[in-house]
Amino acid sequence: MNSGGRVKRITIYTSRQCAHCNAAKQFFDSKKIAYRECDVGTPRGKKEHAALGARGVPVIKIGDKVLHGFSPKAVEQALKS
Repeated sequence: MNSGGRVKRITIYTSRQCAHCNAAKQFFDSKKIAYRECDVGTPRGKKEHAALGARGVPVIKIGDKVLHGFSPKAVEQALKS
């Protein structure tokens, strides 16, 4: 999770009622990995989500890497790189 001693900042862009978003949050919670949740239903969330060029949710930003959708394997790889 650390790259050169630095902790990567993680943001999960979510919407209410999204099963994949909930699965992503449960994944991070189960591993005790801190993240910031950003609801795309809010004005700030819409703006940040659009700035990423994203259309759906969840979108997971780990450091500079942006993952569209939730895949535990892809998240693990992004955390290691």
